[in-house]
Amino acid sequence: MNKMKEQSARSAQRARYGSFPWGVYLLLAAVIAVFFLATRGTISPAHLLNIVRQAAPLGIAAMGQTLVLLVGGIDLSVGATMSMVNLVSASLMMGSDGRILPAVLVSLALCLMIGFLNGYIIAHFRMQPFLVTMAMQMIVEGGYYIYTKGIAKGSIAPAFRVISEGWLGGVPVAALIWAALWAILALVLGKTAYGKRFYITGGNQAASRLSGFASEAIVISAYVLCALMAGIAGLMLSAYIGTASTGVGNDYTLNSIAATVIGGTSFLGGIGGLAGTFPGVLITVILQSMMTIIGISEAGKFITQGVVIATMVAINQLRRGRR
Repeated sequence: MNKMKEQSARSAQRARYGSFPWGVYLLLAAVIAVFFLATRGTISPAHLLNIVRQAAPLGIAAMGQTLVLLVGGIDLSVGATMSMVNLVSASLMMGSDGRILPAVLVSLALCLMIGFLNGYIIAHFRMQPFLVTMAMQMIVEGGYYIYTKGIAKGSIAPAFRVISEGWLGGVPVAALIWAALWAILALVLGKTAYGKRFYITGGNQAASRLSGFASEAIVISAYVLCALMAGIAGLMLSAYIGTASTGVGNDYTLNSIAATVIGGTSFLGGIGGLAGTFPGVLITVILQSMMTIIGISEAGKFITQGVVIATMVAINQLRRGRR
C-alpha cells in the first residue's frame, strides 16, 4: 500500500509541477498573429479586449471543466446548466434591480444541486461520467422546458448587466471576474493539499482510494465546482444578452471541453491545469472570431476546431507517454 501511495504521489507531482505549457502560449501568439494578418492589421488592442470580454463566460465554464477532467471525468451538462441559469435568473429578475440577489442565489443553488448529484452518482456508484452527465443534461433541459412551458420569458436587471458590459480602468469587468476566479482556483490547485488530491485522484484512482483521504469527496467536489463555474458563466452570459433565451448555453459544453483539451489537460486525468486553460479559451474564441470575419462557413469552423482538438489530444498523449 505504501508503495502505491508513493507511486501515486510521484505521478501527481510530475503532472502538477511539470513544465509550464509554453507550447499553448506559443500557439496563442501564432493565432493572434494570423488574426492580425487575416484582418489586415485592422484589429486594435481594444478589439482584443472586447474578445476577452466575450470569452469570459467560456473561460469560467472551462475552468470548471478542467477540474473535472483532472479527476478523470467529464461534464456534458455544462451547457444545459448555463441555459437553465439564464432562464431562471431572467424569469426571477424580470428586469428589476431589487430581484437580483434572490435570482442569483436560486440559480447558483440549483447549480450546486446538479453538481452534487453528478459527482455523487459518479463517485459513489462508480458510473461512467459521460453517461451520467449526458443524462443530467437531458434532465436539466427537460426541467427548464417544463419551467418555461416552452416560452422563454423575463429579462436581466440593468444593474446586473455591468458584470458583462461594464469596464473598469479600461479593462472589461467580465475579464476581471474571470481573472479573479482563475487566480483563486489556480492557487487552490497549486498550493494546497486539496488541490494536490485532484491530481492524485485523476492520476491513479485505484491508488487514491488507498491513500488515506476521501477520493470520493474530491470527485464530488470537482463536479460541484464545475457546476458552480457553469452557473457563474451562465449569469455572465445572461448579463451579456440581457434576456431569456432557450438553449443559449448549448455550445458551451463542447467549447469548454475543446478549450480545456487545447490547454493541455488530459482526458485520462491527472495531467494539465488552469495555466493552459486560459490560452486554450482564447485560442478557441479567436479562431471562431477570425473565421467569422473572413467568411468561413460553419462546416469549416467545425473542421478547423476538430483538427486543432485532435492535434492537441495527440500531443497530450505523447506527453503522458513520456512521464
